[in-house]
Amino acid sequence: MEPLPAADAGTVLRIVATNDMGAAFVGVPTSWGRSGTCAGIAELIERERERRPTVWLDAGDLTVGAAQPLAGEARWDDVARLPIAAAAVGNHELDEGLPALRRAAARLPFPLLCANADLGLPASAVVETAAGPLGVIGLTHPDVHRHVEAPAPHEGRPERIAGLARELRAGGARWVVALLHDGATWWPHEAGIGTRAERLHRLAAPWAGAVDVVLGGHTLGAWTGELAGTPAGHAYPFASTVLVADLAAPPRPAAIRGVVPVPAVRPADASPAMRALDAAAGRVVAESAVNWLSRTGAPHYLPGLVAEAMRRATGADAGLAPGGQCANQAPLDGAVAAVRAGPVTELDLWRLFNYADDELVVAALRPGELRAAVAAHDATVAPDARPGDDVWWAWCRMPARASAEGDEPRTVAVVPWVAPRLAEWLGREVETERAGVGAREALRRALS
Repeated sequence: MEPLPAADAGTVLRIVATNDMGAAFVGVPTSWGRSGTCAGIAELIERERERRPTVWLDAGDLTVGAAQPLAGEARWDDVARLPIAAAAVGNHELDEGLPALRRAAARLPFPLLCANADLGLPASAVVETAAGPLGVIGLTHPDVHRHVEAPAPHEGRPERIAGLARELRAGGARWVVALLHDGATWWPHEAGIGTRAERLHRLAAPWAGAVDVVLGGHTLGAWTGELAGTPAGHAYPFASTVLVADLAAPPRPAAIRGVVPVPAVRPADASPAMRALDAAAGRVVAESAVNWLSRTGAPHYLPGLVAEAMRRATGADAGLAPGGQCANQAPLDGAVAAVRAGPVTELDLWRLFNYADDELVVAALRPGELRAAVAAHDATVAPDARPGDDVWWAWCRMPARASAEGDEPRTVAVVPWVAPRLAEWLGREVETERAGVGAREALRRALS
């Protein structure tokens, strides 16, 4: 286990920040090695607390992932065992609806915060630390109402955040941190990723100066920098890394110390979710001859395989898979999803399509529309397409792939959540029919 980076002289409180952990309770294979775990983060923090006061803050999306459908429900009990001090609400916290989120929040030993939407949760909290009170403000994604069924964020957010920061300081908070479930734009670049934070800066500039640190997430690529002069950043997701930030005695500024890998530690006692994940990992269902990667320019581009699998399984004339349709790993090497060469397990398929109802749908097409849909998608997500930074679904800047029989396919198979995007790309209403086969089964057949 690698130690966290040495702190600057004068550091009195260390923050270990996570985002988009996605119920990473067991280590899983990736294209770059093996992912970390929530227990690995907890062990890093336990060791760090032997050296200095340390708190764990999270920017949202705690429970999404394969563990939820395999275990039958969101795994809030597993999350409640973690030594998290406070967390923001991510969009996936609302996957099961607002009442379910409120029930879950009431069971947690730490505050789940949301200052920018009416979710019935506290906007901020004070975390007591050995170095003094730490004020924390939670902010969900600005387009949370497009991702899930939820209230739209407040229009007057900048003033509200600055006001909350003043209240926290007036109440004795030595520092104030904003947990923002949003992050920098990223794309595959050489051996890793390239990033830019122009949109994030526009979002945070009106209020970032009122807090000491901004800790983000959601977009899955790691980034560090400043927002309106305030230190900011976020780690890679799925418990693969943590972001380390150090706080000195005011008025000295905070410092972002970097992104650190997390070990794949297993707790001594396995929870029901871990047992369900282990069982799925032990069932081999197919074999892959090559490494399939969701990374632009990969020799075997995973969205192409998925598109072909959907076409064949449904009998549609075509299949269509956006570049960000599957995300089963942190893109440390630029790949946001992978199927490695060798045995493919049931868990591998659930990690790619991690929702219980994965039944595909088939939509009717007019001549030329498949090409038009792919072109519209790719024009939005191209890395140099800056207007795409403001498009809520364009978090993954990788091209789509289509698999078609003939030059003018009349039907196309997609996963259900792509159908509304297809209508957007084509500029018309799109009707779909259920295909009677799921995405996981389609991919299993293609690999077999």
